[in-house]
Amino acid sequence: MPRQLEVMLGRRDLFAVKVAFLPDPDAGRAATPEHSASWGSLEIWVNGHNLCAHIEQGEPVDSVHWYLLPILQWLVSNWDFLLHEERLPTKNAGATAWISMRRTNEAAPTVSEDEAERWEMRWHQWWRRHCLVSCREGGLLPNLFIRRRLDGIEFSWGVHSLAGAPEHFRFDAFPGCGRLAPDEAAYVLFGVVDRAARHLRDEMPDSRVFAQLVQDVAALETSDQRRRLGLISGVRPDQNAPAEQWDRLMQMFPANLSPEAYEAVFKTCETKLVVHGACPAALLFGSLSPTIEEADVRLLAERLVQSFAPNGESEVLRRMVRDAPVGRTEERTWEQGYQLAEDLLEEIGDRYVDESSVDIDRLYQDLGITVQEASLSDQSIRAVAIAGPHYRPHVLLNRSYRYRDEEPRRFTLAHELCHILHDRSYGAHLAMASGPWAPLDVEKRANAFAAMLLMPDHLVETIVRGRPSPLDSVAGIGEIAKRLRTSFSSTLEHLCNRRFVDETIRDRLRTALETRANPLGDRRW
Repeated sequence: MPRQLEVMLGRRDLFAVKVAFLPDPDAGRAATPEHSASWGSLEIWVNGHNLCAHIEQGEPVDSVHWYLLPILQWLVSNWDFLLHEERLPTKNAGATAWISMRRTNEAAPTVSEDEAERWEMRWHQWWRRHCLVSCREGGLLPNLFIRRRLDGIEFSWGVHSLAGAPEHFRFDAFPGCGRLAPDEAAYVLFGVVDRAARHLRDEMPDSRVFAQLVQDVAALETSDQRRRLGLISGVRPDQNAPAEQWDRLMQMFPANLSPEAYEAVFKTCETKLVVHGACPAALLFGSLSPTIEEADVRLLAERLVQSFAPNGESEVLRRMVRDAPVGRTEERTWEQGYQLAEDLLEEIGDRYVDESSVDIDRLYQDLGITVQEASLSDQSIRAVAIAGPHYRPHVLLNRSYRYRDEEPRRFTLAHELCHILHDRSYGAHLAMASGPWAPLDVEKRANAFAAMLLMPDHLVETIVRGRPSPLDSVAGIGEIAKRLRTSFSSTLEHLCNRRFVDETIRDRLRTALETRANPLGDRRW
């Protein structure tokens, strides 16, 4: 009888994995000798939730039981993808991988058959690389996705139906998400697969399968870091070799970089197992559209280098920088954005309130943040923000963005200020393009921050009291928006969120705008 082994690494309140090797209940009749030797139990804990806990025939069970070999092989073969690939396969449609993959599992009915086939292929390839269920081989496993997210590892999960699952079986965990530092996640996962692989090899010394597994685990510590950086920078591995694409991207930077500038742009924090502090170049290009043109890459590379300046941030700005993890729910994310803006408004006082609006340009000037414009081919990119200890804080507005009037520009500047103050990797550097491929929860929080910064409650209350038109009318909202120098739509949403108008009035005014021309004759809607 094979020796039993139990391994548990990590902390249940953050992230932990427990495996135990047990006698095969079928005594090897339904599996290969290697599979039979790997029979055991599995527990995965994230933020205090045991994702493997389930109800079976009315009784609670803490572990799932199955052949562990396919799970170990999946973790090893997809190691770099799990810990370094963030970009979703078809569309960034949710705050977590689980939400986005559920919303994009089918192509839109309007696309051609060829496009739908490519959509489905990319979706399933990404699913196989990141979803634990993809390696189940008939077992009952939790619907867990693991992927990179900026400078962290995201674990997201939810309920699902498994083919072949008995009616009396269901997992306990509600949909959720947890995030962990990459080196902490790598330590737990590597420790488990390493000890498990060695145990299996010792149990069957003549097995080529187990010998290969041990070799593959050891090889994780010698993986090409260029490949990992390529994945972080958004390369689609089904289309390009990540290491080669990363080399090509580096070649688009000026060749005469000083050693200091080169280090600021490309320096990473890494271990043998994972890149846990990605360089600004990788983070910037990871937030861009997959179809961005080479000219855009060269332009942004030049701007990133031009922003390099030792001690480029002002002392005033440095004092305001505070790394704030994004809330786990959409409601919490929005509340966070409001609270961060209120904290800033309390700190700066009324110095930037000009008559009835907030002077965001003067605030930028006093903080030493440079604002420039450039034309990018991707019209969905609103702006690019660059900041850090070795950079002059910089916001690059995209001239090609579809809304370029004063109000959207002011909102964009306020939005980017949230990134500069609160969305830095490890509280140090920031290089992010605000657009549809940036993390949705980060973008939503920045939108809430911008709304509160430009429309603080005390200012809104003063304007509302002096309005000539009813607040439940298009004209009334338009007058407030004009005074605040904000767009009609953002003003309406903010007034509803702050309970100046109720949802019924908001929805009625939305409908009025959608069914008739802009009555004020301008473009601030």
